[in-house]
Amino acid sequence: MPSYPIEPEKLLEVAERLAPAQPGRGRPSYTAHRRAVSTAYYAVFHALTDRVAKVVFGEADQAFRQKVQRWIGHGNIRTVALWVSQLQGDSSGSPPPHIAELLGPIEGAAQIDEATIAMADGFLELNEKREEADYDHEAIFTRPDTRGHIALARDVVSTIEQADSDSAKRFFGLIAMQSKIQTR
Repeated sequence: MPSYPIEPEKLLEVAERLAPAQPGRGRPSYTAHRRAVSTAYYAVFHALTDRVAKVVFGEADQAFRQKVQRWIGHGNIRTVALWVSQLQGDSSGSPPPHIAELLGPIEGAAQIDEATIAMADGFLELNEKREEADYDHEAIFTRPDTRGHIALARDVVSTIEQADSDSAKRFFGLIAMQSKIQTR
């Protein structure tokens, strides 16, 4: 049976086609901009699920890892990304104390590297914009805004693929721990 993995780079290419840097004749529809923002977000989402599965089950075969990826939900990633944002003071509230202990040193403030912060913040921003693109009938996505979201998604995907710090591995591991084993 052939395999058709979801590839973040291919999703980014689709987003670029929906909202090209150099528009042709006419104006792309607002629907094209909405789809471009949503597709850019999904590039980040799938890059994260792939990386989480590889970090946690690195020795497993691709078929196994793809099944694990299906267990990771948007809310699972959002929860962990929000914890990182809260520890940095970028979001209100604070993570549960036991999570703060896992993400931080024994004493002092949590030390989360820039790559992990970029992944968390980028995911949260794009997740919010995807929600608007898919569900908010009043949301407007201009070409510059849409192009900015695509560029952010490209940067976050690159960061996800390269991140190898202890902080990043904790981030990926906590996402995996948030996921529930499902039948899908």
